[in-house]
Amino acid sequence: MTQEEQEESGAETRGDSVVKVRVKAPSRLHFSLIDLNGSLGRVDGGIGVALNEPYSEIEIESVGEEQVPPPSPEVAQILERLKKLGLKRNYSVRILRRLPSHVGLGSKTQLALSIARGVAVLEGLEVSTRELARIVRRGGTSGIGVAAFEKGGFILDGGHPFRRSVRKDEESEVCESVKTSFLPSSASKVPPPPVLFQHPLPEDWFFVLATPEVRSGAHGTEEVEIFQKYCPIRGEDVAEICRIILMRILPAVLERDIETFASSLTMLQHLGFKRLEVALQHKIVRELFAFYEKHEALGYGMSSFGPTTFAVVQGRSEAEKLAEVVRGFLEEKGIRGAVCFSNANNLGAEVQVQKGH
Repeated sequence: MTQEEQEESGAETRGDSVVKVRVKAPSRLHFSLIDLNGSLGRVDGGIGVALNEPYSEIEIESVGEEQVPPPSPEVAQILERLKKLGLKRNYSVRILRRLPSHVGLGSKTQLALSIARGVAVLEGLEVSTRELARIVRRGGTSGIGVAAFEKGGFILDGGHPFRRSVRKDEESEVCESVKTSFLPSSASKVPPPPVLFQHPLPEDWFFVLATPEVRSGAHGTEEVEIFQKYCPIRGEDVAEICRIILMRILPAVLERDIETFASSLTMLQHLGFKRLEVALQHKIVRELFAFYEKHEALGYGMSSFGPTTFAVVQGRSEAEKLAEVVRGFLEEKGIRGAVCFSNANNLGAEVQVQKGH
């Protein structure tokens, strides 16, 4: 279902007749941030893809004040932020299927936007995904998760305006729209970045995912400290990343050239902030990279801060075969982990509305 269809569905079922909303949201791979140098007055930017598997799913309904079950701190924070919409009801949220947290699949953004979209439908509000993301404070660094929720597919976002020096009297106003330091999404208040390019990927392009049960990817205070310590990165790296994206990855998507697309993702693992992210991860990530090469994957990488890695292959049968040998590899190493495979989700989140009688 496209975002336009979802919004039409919500509009057609407004009012007291809507009693429950179910939202199914895709996971996402974040291939790389683009510019954490900032010398041209813009930072962040990123590329990634929405996936059909794994996915998250929630159910939300309006309830009387005396019926509201105590939500988890995470859900409570999201609902508190959504009060900016002027909510008329209280809501109960059931998480039916959860994406694993802090492994590089975008769990926080998908949960926040799923709750936000469900509340908007139940309230009868026509609010864009971008505005909902701003309210629940997602997309402050990467826009991949927000765009994945909205329309799916392969995504390139354009980052945020950047000013290192801000006068004290304009600090509050500027920080609402312009980044003044290098920060992850969890610590940034700026709105989601513009989407520069969004395109479906062929159904036979598959990603084999391996998430080893090792130390989770950096998050919270640790993630903020990494951004502050290692940025800005070299301008030469940013230039090379931009060249690979513009002259290899984008044409490969349009020309359905999986080999160039996949090998370009491998190239990005050795550049810029992504090189740092890989270096900070458990050694099994680099061992998986070598394993993917040995088994002739078309390309590979790590999503966000990891530890989820991915390998690109063509066709479901190739994905099934590679997933099986990856499971065996992790067992040999004595490391538990989740292994699956998926093609791209080219539609975005699905919203199902249940009416009362």
